[in-house]
Amino acid sequence: MSKYYMFLKNNLIDFEKLIIDKYSFLGLDEVEVIILVKLHKLLSTGNKFSIDYISKNMTVSETIIRDKLVTLINNQFITLKLVDKSEIYSLDDTFKRLAELLEKEEVDEIKNEINEDIKKIVSLLEKEFNKMLTPLELETVYKWINDDKFSYDKIYEAVLETLKYKKNSIQYVDVLLNKKETPVKSSSNDGLQDLFNQVYGKIK
Repeated sequence: MSKYYMFLKNNLIDFEKLIIDKYSFLGLDEVEVIILVKLHKLLSTGNKFSIDYISKNMTVSETIIRDKLVTLINNQFITLKLVDKSEIYSLDDTFKRLAELLEKEEVDEIKNEINEDIKKIVSLLEKEFNKMLTPLELETVYKWINDDKFSYDKIYEAVLETLKYKKNSIQYVDVLLNKKETPVKSSSNDGLQDLFNQVYGKIK
């Protein structure tokens, strides 16, 4: 079960604030939101459903409120069951919808962070290597961030190491990142060159 659903179910997230912030994304209107908020307060305190409590201090008629309740049930925001001739109301479906919204926002935020890291790295590489990256090189950068989960700092260090050996190549950076080996300084740099050649062939 979704962590956000469990948070809502156990009142670890402020339902009232969240539903007010997100109701437009759920296709709800203001009257429906007030009904859901009041119903949530009733259920949270263990009280039975009361149309008088729901309609109290509202500017719309009780008839409209009843119609809205039917709409919320039909649209699966409120679940109504009959147990021993008693009406049992639940907001589980509303919790699930809010949880889905929060999960999507979380995924979008992660994607935005990934995209920002990719932009920073592409800008770094194009600046340091003094060239535009090819589609294949861009794909390699995406893989570093999305698949390999390399941090910007780690990639930056690999780029600096590559520049130190005067190898302005994305493939050379890739070798350093994936082999996790630090070159040993020497006049010929044979060790690192051999490693690179084994993976990508001789550098021109």
